[in-house]
Amino acid sequence: MPNKTIFSFVIDAHPKYAYQGLHLAHSLTQHCGGDPGSIHVQVLPEVAAGTRALFAELGCQVHEIDRFGDRRHCNKAAQVETLCNIDFDRAILLDTDTIVLADIRPLIPTDRFAAKVVDYPNPSMGALEEIAFAAGLASLPPKVPVDAGVGFTYLGNCNGGLYSIPKALFGTVATEWRRYILWLLHNDAALRREGRQVHTDQVAMWLALYGKSVPYEPLPANVNYYAHVDGGHHSYDPNLPIAMLHYHDAAMNVVGLIEPPFAVNGALAAAVAQANAQIGRNFDNRAFWDFRYSQFPQRGSGVGSRGENLAYKRSLLASLGIETAGSILDVGCGDLQVLKDFNLQDYLGLDRSEEAIRVASAARPDWDFRVFDVAKDAAAIGVYDTVLCLEVAIHQETDDSYCQLIDFVASRAKTELIISGYEGLERSWLHSHMLFFHEPLSVSLARTKRFRDISIAGAHSDVTIFRCRV
Repeated sequence: MPNKTIFSFVIDAHPKYAYQGLHLAHSLTQHCGGDPGSIHVQVLPEVAAGTRALFAELGCQVHEIDRFGDRRHCNKAAQVETLCNIDFDRAILLDTDTIVLADIRPLIPTDRFAAKVVDYPNPSMGALEEIAFAAGLASLPPKVPVDAGVGFTYLGNCNGGLYSIPKALFGTVATEWRRYILWLLHNDAALRREGRQVHTDQVAMWLALYGKSVPYEPLPANVNYYAHVDGGHHSYDPNLPIAMLHYHDAAMNVVGLIEPPFAVNGALAAAVAQANAQIGRNFDNRAFWDFRYSQFPQRGSGVGSRGENLAYKRSLLASLGIETAGSILDVGCGDLQVLKDFNLQDYLGLDRSEEAIRVASAARPDWDFRVFDVAKDAAAIGVYDTVLCLEVAIHQETDDSYCQLIDFVASRAKTELIISGYEGLERSWLHSHMLFFHEPLSVSLARTKRFRDISIAGAHSDVTIFRCRV
């Protein structure tokens, strides 16, 4: 009978965790058995309903857990309580900033705890010795080189990006891990001196393994390959593929792709390219834009709403008399950089991103805003004199979502629709995972049969701006 493996990771409230976790879930489904139901997504209480829905719609099992320990870095220990009551042979606990590139299951033993040694000797061996003796351990495990090959640590001091725990050991590990976390938080002098309190959960796991003599097998770097700093990989097996990247925040760029902050080549370059191809295939507007507005506010809505393009759109809208409109519906309002300084009456801004709505509401608290999904919420929106929809059509992943958007904005325009999009096969969308072309925008607009006049009002970058009069 095959071994039943489940996967689990924790989602905190910051949007980056949802974005990373969603792509981790997709990668697990693709490479590790094809069953999203084997993925247990553990959400903290502050995680929004929309984020939970992302994973539920994918088919993952979603659980709410309470914060634990320091209520920040130790929350991953909270997931074990949920998993104790689930049927499995082996549970693999992951950080969200990992992405799977091949089936990791055959590379991990099923009968013992397994994880990779820490990347660097953090905390130091001296700190570990002090902690171990304070905890009452009579001896220390063998000294081993860290993965980067620069320094040493003690056997069992593992990187927390991946822990594999068989069911037979799960109760012991879960109990002792949590116990030692709480103990370390009250006995943190050694960690505090080195500024390593962030490693409390990692060191607690080391204490749990050694204190209870838990059978342990070190894993090769292939199943937890760090990509955020340039360094060696002492435990890498060149005869095996890089099966999982651990990229950390420093290696994720403004368009949500993995971009290590150093020159890459060879196996790592191939692994990064594969990971980014996977991310591109699974682009999701909701997760991406929440990530972007929270992690890269300086880019925000994109280059179409920054610099010369921003000045151009403001000037164009002013010349079109935007301030004379009796009411305005702004579909895809983003961070409101284009409109925030206008004097507009009866304004409603819609966006799929909760982060965008948060930013926009702060910029103009006197205006109305709403988180909006055209597939679910269209019936709740009435007609407005002017409807704006700028650079939204080019981000629609599917033909269906594109057509729904066009039909919606056309049907809600009482006097005019101002909309931008692609008129042809532009260079930009051919090389981007987040830009899409379905058909010329003018063709889509004409098909609605809503407008007596469709004319080009302007253009910038690769998009054409149309003014459509009802």
